[in-house]
Amino acid sequence: MKQTLLLLLLTAVHTLYAGDVLERRITAHFNAEPLKSALDEIARQGGFEWSYNSRILDANRRVTLHAEGWTVRETLTIALGDDYTFKPNGEYLILKKNKKTQQRLSGYLTDPRTGRKIPNATVYDRQTLRSTTTDSSGFYQLEVSPHSEVVISRLDYRDTVFQVTSQTPRFSHLELVPESAFPEPAAPSLRKRLARTSYALERFFVHASQRFTALNVQDSLHRHFQLSFVPGIGTNHRLSGSVVNDWSVNILAGYSRGNRIAEFGGIGNITRENMTGLQAAGVFNNLGGNATGAQLAGVYNFTGDTLRGLQASGVVNVAGYGQGVQAAGVLNLAPHGYFSVQAAGVVNIADSVAVQAAGVWNQADYLSGLQASGVSNHAHMATNAVQLAGLTNTTGSGSRMQVQIAGLANVADTLVSAQVSGFYNHARRLHGVQIGIVNYARENRGLQLGLVNLSKEGGYLALEGSMNDVLPANLTFKSGSPGFYISLLAGAKPDSSTQQTLWAYGLGVGTRARFGTWGGLTFDLNFRHLNEGSHDNYWQEWAQFALALDVRIAGGLHLSGGPTMNVFVSDPAVAESSALRERVVRRNILFENEGDGWVSGWVGWTAGLRWVF
Repeated sequence: MKQTLLLLLLTAVHTLYAGDVLERRITAHFNAEPLKSALDEIARQGGFEWSYNSRILDANRRVTLHAEGWTVRETLTIALGDDYTFKPNGEYLILKKNKKTQQRLSGYLTDPRTGRKIPNATVYDRQTLRSTTTDSSGFYQLEVSPHSEVVISRLDYRDTVFQVTSQTPRFSHLELVPESAFPEPAAPSLRKRLARTSYALERFFVHASQRFTALNVQDSLHRHFQLSFVPGIGTNHRLSGSVVNDWSVNILAGYSRGNRIAEFGGIGNITRENMTGLQAAGVFNNLGGNATGAQLAGVYNFTGDTLRGLQASGVVNVAGYGQGVQAAGVLNLAPHGYFSVQAAGVVNIADSVAVQAAGVWNQADYLSGLQASGVSNHAHMATNAVQLAGLTNTTGSGSRMQVQIAGLANVADTLVSAQVSGFYNHARRLHGVQIGIVNYARENRGLQLGLVNLSKEGGYLALEGSMNDVLPANLTFKSGSPGFYISLLAGAKPDSSTQQTLWAYGLGVGTRARFGTWGGLTFDLNFRHLNEGSHDNYWQEWAQFALALDVRIAGGLHLSGGPTMNVFVSDPAVAESSALRERVVRRNILFENEGDGWVSGWVGWTAGLRWVF
């Protein structure tokens, strides 16, 4: 009896600690514990032995964590960070120190409805294309960069996409939601509608008995050459759907299992599986598997799986996954994979792409190069990319754009170089230049050139009422950043019994030097056109450099004032301009013959109140 109980006890202990030591669960609480002591306690609770060189441990390193029912893997990942790696070998765990620290993301993938771990899921980085697969315990580990976009994908589950930031936990428990949890949309996607079109073409040209024959015959049949009139009438007879051909010539349409070198069809080619080399048809190519080479059609190309090469058609190209080039008269569609180039007369839609050029619209989940369209471009995610559009360019959160140029508006997350538009520019982070009528940046670390420039952080916005030695009433709107802002100017001097109203409008640029919280100095260079009565089209231009002391009174209210240097340009041959000059220039400090009487100069003053928002 004692021997039996002892055997059962040993069996229970062995069962308890069987399997991967990294998946055993422990409960440990460390508060500034020496690293070696913490590792020993983890090994004791996990029921394994360590194997490592004691010299790789940092004797001064302390560990603080609270692991409540964590796996050994999770506990070690949090405790050791990216400095060490560990690998199981039976009941031993081998510990090594990395020669070069690498930022890694790891964790478990779970089905939220069942609570089970999800094995064999693909985890990859869209930017570097590094990838890994979850193991039998649903564990993943992937090397990432500070701005990686990580995608988690598995058949029958919805993809999960997230952006890596400095705040992203190094160990993350993630969930994949099954497709069955989502109701089927009322209207099928464009990809599904085109796939149905592909299936309808096959049903139209291929008799049902031939389709069943192709499914039933599993042998890999091979012929060097096929000649057919329509599917079923040709040298491969009714077995054509089960035959892989080197060369295939179809007078009207052909049906085959695959093609290795070249296939030509007067109307179309229908291929169940894979094609390498060339597939060319007068109307359509319908391929169920992979294409490696070129598909050329007058109207329509369809590749059900992966295209590696070229698709060119007069109307539509479709590839399930892609690595290559698509050129179509109307539409290119590649919902998965990476394409080098998409060029279409109307629309391009891709997962990841380097270059898209379309007459109307481009859309990409990930853009790494150029989008150019006649109307609009959109990229959900982009890295150091360029967008050129007739109307609008937009990118999603986390994108990093080099250049956006549009006729109407640009929207970007992080802008590195330039945004140029006919009306509106928007950037969450601005590190370059915005050129447009209205510019907005949430974080302004660059330059804004427009009539209205707005920023939530790092900007400068002020409304100023002032007087000077020429015009007693002036209103100025300043917007941009303290380092560089643009001013909109307007001013007037009311008429009198002998003189008409003197008024001016113009633009200016300036900069503000801040001296503590009480104020600073502003330097403004302003250009105005002067008028008397109605608008004058003569040379009556006033340039002014103003140096003003800026003193904060309370809140956003500031008092400003200082000297100005002024230059006035007028045409001495026009009597109205000469009269206006006498009214404006009280004392000319330039020689009368300077510029043959065109240019006058004087020293003046300005003073006002401004509200800084």
